[in-house]
Amino acid sequence: MIALNGREARAVEEAWAVAVAAGDPVAVLTEYARGVQCSVTTVPLTTALNGPCGGADGAVPAKFCGPGVVALDPLWIRTRPSEAGPWTAWSHVASGACPQDVLPALTVADFRRLPLPPTPTTVQPGTGYVLVGYGIIVTADPAPVDLTTTLLGYPVTVHATPTRYVWDFGDHTTLDTTDPGLPYPTDGSTPPAGPDSPYPAGSHGHPYTAPGTYTLTLTTTWTGTYQIAGDPTTRPITGTATTTTTHPPLTVVERRTHLVADTCLTNPHGPGC
Repeated sequence: MIALNGREARAVEEAWAVAVAAGDPVAVLTEYARGVQCSVTTVPLTTALNGPCGGADGAVPAKFCGPGVVALDPLWIRTRPSEAGPWTAWSHVASGACPQDVLPALTVADFRRLPLPPTPTTVQPGTGYVLVGYGIIVTADPAPVDLTTTLLGYPVTVHATPTRYVWDFGDHTTLDTTDPGLPYPTDGSTPPAGPDSPYPAGSHGHPYTAPGTYTLTLTTTWTGTYQIAGDPTTRPITGTATTTTTHPPLTVVERRTHLVADTCLTNPHGPGC
């Protein structure tokens, strides 16, 4: 009698199915199936696949895997000497198992294939332009997201959390941080500046030193956990995924002050008009 655990049994099934699909002449001499196990007092163990289960003990009840989750029946094998030969009776390979116990881990490659959304951001001021020497303040949304996928047909919920933010300001300078930053208040208040910085404490500010058009991007690194439907266990995903948020071009302009006798309304051709 072969005795495999749930995950080993699932791997054997999958390898056999692949070999059969590829036309392996040896694989067609073996067949795997899942079916109800008859009484545990039967020696050797047998299944309803071999015919009705007899005896007073009846069939072995299926495992309980959680509300709404259907357990996998035990795995059985039968063989034949040739494609034209007779099949043997089904013999036991592995006991019944819960889907969450036999599924492979959700890999980092699976994680990176999910449609993680680019991180929402705020760039202040939101005018699309800024003066040379004046800074912008950038903020990332730190909210986690939940996504759904499947593992071998079973629903899985993935919980992704942003953990790192790399801002590229388009002028050959970057900011690498684990802090999403705080926006400049819009209620008219003036927050205190941070230490050694003209920007409010907790915010991420960046001045541009030369006129031009700059493309601002944010690369967010995500970590994740996943949970299989019906299983209360939260499992970590080994590895990270990234997304990139690209902003509309930002124009940096230079303005000079002039002492004039008239305004541009009264003298449209005056200095600076």
